[in-house]
Amino acid sequence: MKLIADAGSTKTDWRLINSEGLVIGTFESGGLNPIVFDDDTLKMNLARSGDLFDFVDNISEVHLYGAGTDEPGAQARLHSILTSVFDKAVVSINDDLLAAARATAGKEPGLVVILGTGSNSGYYDGTRIRKSIGHFGYVLMDDASGNWFGRQLIRDYFFEKMPAQLRRKFKQKYNLDEHYLKTHIYRSEQPNTFLAQYSLFMHENYDERYIKKLLLRGFTDFMEGEMHAYRQYKKDLPVHFSGSIAYFYQKELREAVKNTGWKLGKIIRKPLDYLVNFH
Repeated sequence: MKLIADAGSTKTDWRLINSEGLVIGTFESGGLNPIVFDDDTLKMNLARSGDLFDFVDNISEVHLYGAGTDEPGAQARLHSILTSVFDKAVVSINDDLLAAARATAGKEPGLVVILGTGSNSGYYDGTRIRKSIGHFGYVLMDDASGNWFGRQLIRDYFFEKMPAQLRRKFKQKYNLDEHYLKTHIYRSEQPNTFLAQYSLFMHENYDERYIKKLLLRGFTDFMEGEMHAYRQYKKDLPVHFSGSIAYFYQKELREAVKNTGWKLGKIIRKPLDYLVNFH
């Protein structure tokens, strides 16, 4: 049997596949981001996978995809922990960008973009990610992500660029105290996640013209900015998208892709179920 996992900081989703390629088990454990957690915490979070351990002796392959696995030393740490549990299996660990590529493009070349809490992009040759600009987080990059849109909403509120009726709703919904914001943005361990929570305001007020314009601006800037690094592939390859921001706001995303002259590929929310088909 094969075990496929999509690991994040908050939780890890698992799918167990039998020899016929059918999903026979769905499990959830704690987060397995090796950048966020030390080894003891990783082991404790893995242990929270419940009935999954009943199948350990029958699992021959483990394919885990996750955030933070591309950092130096992180993959080796996680590999050691997983092989100590799944001792009869061949363990493979890859990052979330390859997960998005395999889930959307399969074995065909294409450009792949993650638009979730953060954002990332790369050129996929059908086997591996051959080019990526790198992921430098919310300070330098993360354009068109949940935390980017959250940051724009906060800025527009204080700059009074947000319409008056929306400013009132925004103030009622969120704590906009200056000390509170500064503490969480500059001193918390996950400021990107903190900022991303403000982007939920777009979903709740999606019909507002201001929200639609903000979404279109964010996606357009991304396609003209970050995707410029892949301009040599523009005429030949589609751009695939994965992540909640891409999925829930795909109307504006589709418009931005079309207006900037790129070829649109697939748009999915989560790669895990598509990875089951890939493997």
